[in-house]
Amino acid sequence: MGNIASSGGASPSPPPPPHLEAYRHGVPPPYYHSYPRPPPGAAAPPPVPVPAHVERHRAVAVSVGVNVKGDTLRLVPDDDGRSLLLAFSFDADGPGSITVCFFAQEDKCALKTTKENLLQPVTMPFKEGRGQEFKQPSGSGIDVSHFEESELTNVGEGGVFPVAFKVQMDVSGNQESEGAHETEQSKYLVKYAIFVKKDNAKYGVHVVQQILWVNGIRYVLQEIYGIGNTADKNAHEDDSGKECVVCLSEPRDTAVLPCRHMCLCRECAQVLKYQTNKCPICRQPVEGLREIEVDNKPIPQQGSQQLTAPQ
Repeated sequence: MGNIASSGGASPSPPPPPHLEAYRHGVPPPYYHSYPRPPPGAAAPPPVPVPAHVERHRAVAVSVGVNVKGDTLRLVPDDDGRSLLLAFSFDADGPGSITVCFFAQEDKCALKTTKENLLQPVTMPFKEGRGQEFKQPSGSGIDVSHFEESELTNVGEGGVFPVAFKVQMDVSGNQESEGAHETEQSKYLVKYAIFVKKDNAKYGVHVVQQILWVNGIRYVLQEIYGIGNTADKNAHEDDSGKECVVCLSEPRDTAVLPCRHMCLCRECAQVLKYQTNKCPICRQPVEGLREIEVDNKPIPQQGSQQLTAPQ
């Protein structure tokens, strides 16, 4: 066979096939192999949406000492029939206190009420134990009829939250040395919430932000569903529930956004981007992926970090 030379007056070369053009742009073969070749004249199948790039974060495993059961968070009527009291169930590994503040604003390591003349913060102690119930004392609740609905259901200007509560552990009596006391004395959790009007016109409570303070360092908590077993360094005896839901062999380390289901290993997450745009757990559309490295080392004593909380 001889070489073929094209003359300058020849017609331009035809464009490359679609699959070759896709390959040139970095799309691997599984993307187009998953579709049969369309018949002549038929429209090509729509491309699968590709999620945003994979974000990488380091999660710090930390025990707060108190587990507030979010599905029990509610407002109950006071004895006067007008005011509402905050109530919820919780577990505690030790004694401590709970402070409730309406129309609260974050003030460094403390809560500051912006309507102190109308609603005073209230603090109540608790003991160690599981299955405990918290309810504000009678007379310390909020009469929602005194406020506009927009004040109750939205975060106000300057970061004013309609309701917030702080859970602080009292570990001073549990420390054996002064050094240990210095390490643990300033750990507490703050949950900021808004009121939500239900179908029956009654109000509920929805947490919109969680802040953990440890040794003067502020952490933003983000709930990741499925990270609990992965973050538990003592869970090696029972590895069930830690594997990727796709390959069932590699440990899960990637969460799907915005649903925050941590259910994939990094290799399967890369394949997911090109084969589907649905979360394997809830089937919600995928907008991005977050790769999380769980760090069981002690929390640093200085700086500002973001903490991912187990669910």
